[in-house]
Amino acid sequence: MMSWFKSKSTKHPEKIQVLKLHFLGEQDGVPERELKDRLVKFFQHDQSILMAYLARVAYSDPSPPVVALCLHSKLGPDRGVVNKIGKIFASMFGSHEHLDIIFLDSQQEYELAKVCSPFFDNPTRDG
Repeated sequence: MMSWFKSKSTKHPEKIQVLKLHFLGEQDGVPERELKDRLVKFFQHDQSILMAYLARVAYSDPSPPVVALCLHSKLGPDRGVVNKIGKIFASMFGSHEHLDIIFLDSQQEYELAKVCSPFFDNPTRDG
């Protein structure tokens, strides 16, 4: 599993490997819906993202849940997409906050879809 995140201590995304990942459910609320709306506009223009979810995830049993943007991408992990998403997120929430970005494999997307609906589904995807 691969995850990218915007760290609180740096303005550049860091790539991390995570061994365990638990999808807990959808993250939703007024600020989250505004973020989703802005991301949908970006994904419609970018076209490399096939599906997008905003979910609560836990990386291991004792860790507290975090909010993660979970993506199914044509190209796999893409630092350029991560940087652009980071700018959108920082413009709304400030650079002191971070958002984990997870590029999903097929099995992870299957597990996530059990507890969370996508907020973006690219109509041009091949399936």
